[in-house]
Amino acid sequence: MKKRWVLWLLWGLVLAVAGMIFFFSSQEGYASMKTSNGITYWMIRLFHPGYDGLGGKEKRAIFQRFQYIVRKGAHFSEFALLGVSLRLLFQALSLRLPLPLAYVAGTLYACTDELHQQFTGNRSPMWRDVGIDSAGVLCGAALVSLILWLRRRRKEKAGAIH
Repeated sequence: MKKRWVLWLLWGLVLAVAGMIFFFSSQEGYASMKTSNGITYWMIRLFHPGYDGLGGKEKRAIFQRFQYIVRKGAHFSEFALLGVSLRLLFQALSLRLPLPLAYVAGTLYACTDELHQQFTGNRSPMWRDVGIDSAGVLCGAALVSLILWLRRRRKEKAGAIH
């Protein structure tokens, strides 16, 4: 078992990430759209420099494509952070199978997050988002597992040399 302060820190990290996700899900549809639209326009200008010279129909098509990427990328990223924090916490708690546990816990939170959106103005729950969120959790938790495995392997090799 890790030192108590490490556990408190990791619990705080999990709660902070879950709180951030809850905050973003609490935004009404228009506020959420306004936030993502700003990021979408920034990305369009970064990756599609001739955007301003295009016609209305082309602009709309490009905007919708980029907006989808931005919105779903945000889902994936915030849940990847949740996967990282859950995986680290479960490792520190010395739980068996911390990767699958992090995946299940994060996916359950994704389900409750989508349910929460049912009660938020101009938002609706989407199973596709649960899938994207779940993939984010898995990638974040798997990345931590890979890093910990590589670290452990490097220590083992260093110990075998001496």
